Amino acid sequence: MQRHTFLAVVLAATGSTVLAQDVSEQIKALRKDIDQAQDQLVQERAKLLSTVKVNGRQLDPREVMREAVYLAGGKLVEAKVANFFIVEELKKQIEAGGKRPEDFLVTDEEVTTTLAPMQAEFESKNPGVDFWEVVRSQLGLSKETFLEQRKESMLFDKVFFPGNPKEWPDITKEAIKAQTQSDQGPRFLEQLEKATETADANGQPKKLPEFWMQMMRNFVQKGLRQWSDIRYASHGLPPEVVLQVNDLQWSTEEAFDFIKKGIYVQDLERALQEVVAREALRQELVAKGAWLSDEEFLRRYDEYREPFDSTPFTVEIIATRFKGYPCLEAFRARWRLVASFAEMIKDEINDENLQAHADKYAAFFADGQTAIDLIPFMAKSPKTGAWEPDGMDKARQRCEAMMASLEKGEITFDDALRKHSEFYHNDEKRGRLGLLPLNQVRQNLRESEFTQLHDGVSLAEYLFYQAEVGKTVGPLPGADGYYIARVNSRTPPRKKVDVKNERERQLVREDYVTHRFFEWAEGVISRVKLD
Repeated sequence: MQRHTFLAVVLAATGSTVLAQDVSEQIKALRKDIDQAQDQLVQERAKLLSTVKVNGRQLDPREVMREAVYLAGGKLVEAKVANFFIVEELKKQIEAGGKRPEDFLVTDEEVTTTLAPMQAEFESKNPGVDFWEVVRSQLGLSKETFLEQRKESMLFDKVFFPGNPKEWPDITKEAIKAQTQSDQGPRFLEQLEKATETADANGQPKKLPEFWMQMMRNFVQKGLRQWSDIRYASHGLPPEVVLQVNDLQWSTEEAFDFIKKGIYVQDLERALQEVVAREALRQELVAKGAWLSDEEFLRRYDEYREPFDSTPFTVEIIATRFKGYPCLEAFRARWRLVASFAEMIKDEINDENLQAHADKYAAFFADGQTAIDLIPFMAKSPKTGAWEPDGMDKARQRCEAMMASLEKGEITFDDALRKHSEFYHNDEKRGRLGLLPLNQVRQNLRESEFTQLHDGVSLAEYLFYQAEVGKTVGPLPGADGYYIARVNSRTPPRKKVDVKNERERQLVREDYVTHRFFEWAEGVISRVKLD
């Protein structure tokens, strides 16, 4: 202890601040080198997309690139939809004669100024964590792309929400009216106008609260989507086009170059996995005569989504927020595979099999819960969520070393968990999940319906249903690394599920088809010949 104190005094006396700055600069330089290496690796992996053969069938490179855009840059595709809305409305306002192009200018300085409070708050709450590395890992955006997206958001407000609500364009007012009930739309707009009539403490026109503005933006986006012809690959676009909004198109080549700026090589590899798996499964379904035609797929999908899309929980929200798909188009592509598979096994979807499935997985259907403790070994940075170089291999090695210590009795599970530090900074449970239903176990393990096809197995399901209570198990591969786990207890299902009850039958049927699909897909994918 005295030695450490003495060293601190010496450093303070000899310019420790300069030394700390030097170390900080060295760390920044290393991070920059790692980012550049990652970018080069993405470039090299991207070259593989043009030569993919699945079971001898050469895939159209443009189709592969397009799927990579949907899977690795789904949020940017949806942002491009908003960009096209801006372009259309901006053009109308200028051609109408009331606006000039310079009226819509958003400068880099404006973007930096609006971003400064957010960045300062982040850095104060997360000292030593690189803001832009978190942006890249969490949003899939490079610094350049993130700033560009911020500029687009500010431009959206300039186009659709200029000044006082009285000055808003007709399209904005009509969208707001359309998203409110009957005659409440005009009254709501009047209230907005009155709320901004007076000046603030500085004599400036009052602004609407940010909460209200975000609600207005959502109203306009939803209205524009309803009134526009938006098409993706599943709508029959040619391979060279990723997105079409009315008469505007985003080319596959331009989109792919755009999303490459912010993704990691792991993202690109996951996208390639999905493309290969999807093609192999499609080939098998075609061979069995079960593949849904374009027309039949669109008809059935529209029937499926209609009851959801009239509620706040649209299919897009369910797919992206609850099922873990990177974008709605990825969900549509997978939905077509599952629906085709259901057609192939339709004779097996009967009361006997459904009831057997309901009984086997009763804990899922009837609110059973499992208490689990986890020791994670992360392949990603716990601070930023960014993939570490060789992250999975190194995580496995650390996990194996800890498991060996546990098996030798050198440390107990509880001591290992208490001393362990590989948790995300916002992880409040720190490995002690407590009693949870299956879907919440999945969320804590960052598993999803989307990832399960690639992983082959579900760690969450293994722990929830099968792992022996009280026994330490590992190493167990997961979405973000490796785990050592202990199941502490399970509660039984609260009731018996009866598939003759129509509502319960629908839930069981969907889960039955999904389980069967993953089992079948694992066998098909294991036989794939990839060149």
